[in-house]
Amino acid sequence: MEVEGMKKFFRRYVAERCVRYLSYIGDASTFKDVCEDKPYGINTTIEKVECVGHVEKRMGTRLRKLKKDMKRKKLSDGKTICGRERLTDELIKNSLHIMAMLLGRTRTICFQ
Repeated sequence: MEVEGMKKFFRRYVAERCVRYLSYIGDASTFKDVCEDKPYGINTTIEKVECVGHVEKRMGTRLRKLKKDMKRKKLSDGKTICGRERLTDELIKNSLHIMAMLLGRTRTICFQ
């Protein structure tokens, strides 16, 4: 449903308002289908732009999952991933904040 709605959205604005959206913020599967639909013809490409907030959220989710999955496993130094001077919730939070600030300075991050 979401995919069909986005395809319709891209085509409608060309027909009604002569507007072309050349940047797309959203999930990868919908982006792929919109690009395959070629709403603006074969010579116009649409660029996928990642929102810094979404990148930060996905990174945080993956780091917390890694911490949870590796909680009891010993690393090569004989210690676990959690604990003092290891991967803590505070370290994850601070790292994500720094990453978001750095990525925000570049304004947009484009992945294709």
